[in-house]
Amino acid sequence: MKIKSRGYVLVASNKINFYRYAINLAESILDYHEDANITLFCEPWMIEEQHRELFDSIEECSKHYRAKLEGMWKSPYDLTMYLDVDMECEHEDIKICFDELERRDEDVLFSELTDDREYVYAERSFDTPDGRTKFTLCGGICLYDMTVPLVQEFMKDWDKLTKDQMDGKWWPEGYIDSLKSWDQFSLWWLTEKEEKFKDLKYGIMEDDLRWNYYNAFNWAMTKPKDPVIIRHYSCGLDKDGIII
Repeated sequence: MKIKSRGYVLVASNKINFYRYAINLAESILDYHEDANITLFCEPWMIEEQHRELFDSIEECSKHYRAKLEGMWKSPYDLTMYLDVDMECEHEDIKICFDELERRDEDVLFSELTDDREYVYAERSFDTPDGRTKFTLCGGICLYDMTVPLVQEFMKDWDKLTKDQMDGKWWPEGYIDSLKSWDQFSLWWLTEKEEKFKDLKYGIMEDDLRWNYYNAFNWAMTKPKDPVIIRHYSCGLDKDGIII
């Protein structure tokens, strides 16, 4: 039986600060998982030669603001953990993330968007032609098995649909325009509305707060059972960046 390859995918596009955050994230992963396989997708103009040693490879991606999804479906690893680059690893349990995927029946694992955490979300609840609903899956971190054909197809469709909705090529009638900027919407659409993915096996990571702990959370109100593994600095970072 072939042993499945394992690795992390990071994506930096559009803004130089995303590249800087990717370097910091890669270094923090290697602090706790020294033999980790990491691939960075970024625009060629961003690359600084001294950082190449951090990665298995550095691959080119488009300049699209949501090029993250392009990197996800182009992952060179069988078992892949995608991480938003505005994150930092702070616990050695990063090494066991792939074990969870192998012992579960699901092929794709996310962190969760929940009612009690909604106080930090920019936009979660929204109206649809069928009534009001909410996002429940968070795309900031994703653990998935690329050996499964349906997963491969799902990742490609997630990329295409996100770019189409953001670029004005696709949008369903009856939905507010502010949702167009979110890859959460395309994720929701594919998992909730697309018949072709009705058999996609996806779920939520165990104690998922450990894997995607937003820096804006109030620790007294919202904390995992065990120590945080990945801290997400989605709030308060300068994502524009200036080339000097």
